[in-house]
Amino acid sequence: MADFVKFHFDNTFYQEPMLFAPYSLVQVGDIDTYSGYKCVRHTQVAHELTYIVRGNGTMLCDDKTYSCKAGDLIFNPKGTAHAIDSADGHSLRYYYIAFDITDTSVECEKKLAEFFNNTKAGCVTADRSIPHTFHDIFLNLYGNDSFSDTIVCDSIRKLLIYALRSLSGTANQVYVPDVRFGKKRTVAQICSFIDSSVEDINVLKKLPEKFGYSYSHISSFFSKSMGLSLKEYFLISRHRRACELLRSGMTVTAVSERMGYSSIHVFSKAFATREGMSPSCYVRNLES
Repeated sequence: MADFVKFHFDNTFYQEPMLFAPYSLVQVGDIDTYSGYKCVRHTQVAHELTYIVRGNGTMLCDDKTYSCKAGDLIFNPKGTAHAIDSADGHSLRYYYIAFDITDTSVECEKKLAEFFNNTKAGCVTADRSIPHTFHDIFLNLYGNDSFSDTIVCDSIRKLLIYALRSLSGTANQVYVPDVRFGKKRTVAQICSFIDSSVEDINVLKKLPEKFGYSYSHISSFFSKSMGLSLKEYFLISRHRRACELLRSGMTVTAVSERMGYSSIHVFSKAFATREGMSPSCYVRNLES
């Protein structure tokens, strides 16, 4: 399938797993593919988590096939059947990790082992922190310094916790500062709700239902408290997220689609208004 692969950062340790106590790392990697890519059916030798970075595809999880998209997390337990196909006309990029938990003497690992050993295969929306933890693993996998193994171990632990939350339906909780009374608390909640839902272009329309006030009322007290309008806060937060996605390696087209813009032209124009340069120039500056 080499003709269908753009790049493949694959790290396999089937015969001699890398040990980051209390975790045994069997495989970890990042693959970017063209339409037509197929990862043939195989049996999992360890628990595996797959995070869809961009594109669309289908995932075989034992006896069920899921349609998956950017931002999804797929879990395949040890011993289950697994296969991956890119959707027709779509490229597909995904991160993956195959692992075992070898020491459950600590309560955290005990709970994680119990969860993954007793959870069925499935596809869910991933916690937004998952791609960042993958990046830390990739960056530190081969020991840049004396702290690298510690970072990998901690990142695996965080990744499994975020995966547990995702599979349990408790991912992407909104951070609310501890403001104990009045409209200040509501303003803090609104900011957190917008920041956590900024990829949804219709998030502002959902505020009345979420907070129980009319849009005009929310807009009025938000502007008085924050010194800027709801729309301006949303656009600032939205631009910040687009920059994060571009820095993570996503293409301009993929970011435009992820953020819900009607076209790449509309995205480029909005980005340039905020950044003073096109998203393509922004990416080139990152690479220079």
